[in-house]
Amino acid sequence: MNRSEILNHTRLLQVMQEAGSFSLPGQDAQYRAVPPNRPRTSLQEARENPDARNAAVLALLHPIQDETHVALIRRNTYPGVHSGQISFPGGKVEDSDSDLIETAIRETHEEVGVSADNYSVWGELTQVYIPPSRFLVQPVVGLAKHELQFVREEREVEEILHAPLSLFTNENSLVMEKLDVGGFNIEVPVFKWNGHIIWGATAMMLSELGTLINSISESSS
Repeated sequence: MNRSEILNHTRLLQVMQEAGSFSLPGQDAQYRAVPPNRPRTSLQEARENPDARNAAVLALLHPIQDETHVALIRRNTYPGVHSGQISFPGGKVEDSDSDLIETAIRETHEEVGVSADNYSVWGELTQVYIPPSRFLVQPVVGLAKHELQFVREEREVEEILHAPLSLFTNENSLVMEKLDVGGFNIEVPVFKWNGHIIWGATAMMLSELGTLINSISESSS
């Protein structure tokens, strides 16, 4: 499956649905989107941290004119560490959630108005720990067969974005950019698209997603 075929959603669905067992790219892929001097976070330590808060997000792959896109949101401005950032739909675990997949499904329905009967859950990526908010985030991958209708939750979501999957399967898409992070102006790897900058934990998850898609597509060739 070559790069042009990755752009075709019908073909991508077929390849991902036929994929057998595979190994996740893991932190090796995620940390391509992290400043090189930042030490890796031990996921085992994060899972054992009593202050860590479980959360889940959904990487929803869906077609627009048969080209695969990833649904993202820009959060509203609020007093918090993730204010105004681009992220996946998702959030913290609620007591009513049976597992992290249900958390991702529920939050996606609440934030962008897409219910679980519009897509299938394909699998999960590697967890990411976010020290500033103490969230231990489980990314879940969803696959939609048909074009979707999105409705944003106005209190939490400023904008719904649909980025082409090809942005994240292209290994040259990550570039260094100076950003104000915690009051410091530092260079971080980012995805730049249509005037938007995607960085941080979301970029880490997207880096692993793109690497995984490339790996699956190469094995199907």
